[in-house]
Amino acid sequence: MSAPEAFPLFVAERGQGRPLILLHGWASHGGYFGPQMETLGERFHLLCPDLPGHRNSIASLPRLGIPHLADSLHRLISERSLSGAVVIGWSMGAMVAFDYIARYGQAALSGLVIEDMTARIINDESWHLGIRNDFLAEHSAMALQAMRGDWASYVRNSLPKLFARSRSSQDPLYRWAEAEMLANDGAAMAALWASMAEQDFRWLLPQLTLPVLLLHGGDSQLYDPAVHHWMETVIPNARRLCLEQAGHSPHLEMPDAYNAAVSAFAAAF
Repeated sequence: MSAPEAFPLFVAERGQGRPLILLHGWASHGGYFGPQMETLGERFHLLCPDLPGHRNSIASLPRLGIPHLADSLHRLISERSLSGAVVIGWSMGAMVAFDYIARYGQAALSGLVIEDMTARIINDESWHLGIRNDFLAEHSAMALQAMRGDWASYVRNSLPKLFARSRSSQDPLYRWAEAEMLANDGAAMAALWASMAEQDFRWLLPQLTLPVLLLHGGDSQLYDPAVHHWMETVIPNARRLCLEQAGHSPHLEMPDAYNAAVSAFAAAF
């Protein structure tokens, strides 16, 4: 196996104990896990990277992709000699975890939390558990064109899907997320989106031997609950928890319930 891509990786850390590695979603950064750093950091060793291409981890690569991000996760685990870590992957972060496991194995991990994510985001005639409303390859191509053409407009049009339908656009959390997303580089985000659209980890899920927590929002505008029901049936040691009032970002929308669920899961083995 070739050596991982090497570039600076900013990692926020807090606490001691079992390592919990929190992987953020697309076009966000580690700071989106602020409510977890505050609470879970009292019991665990939290490591919260800004994945390459995001916020403090700038990556000058001709084609930034999911494997680059998974290589960074591998380097973080290896250089810190972490063992028994629980990886928490929100949205794209779960796909990074899938790629890491597919290429580097599960030996360094003791558990995996998949937060509101599927194994393949693009739907086709035989797969309907990708992004809601039959999001097809042609829809992804149009989204890429919009990202590259006018990143600010793309962010403002897509941001509502980050939260439950009940979340007002005037809510402070909504306004904060908008400002943070606008600060990204549209070209880098488009490259990552294109890579994410290429991934298909349906084959991997039945091979997971780790304990897995499927944690999702009941009002997610990106993924139907059927996605998580399906994953619960194909992952051997998985259990599912739905936070009914949350959308695609349960860790931000219902942090107390989310933190309690993750804490109980990580302390159980």
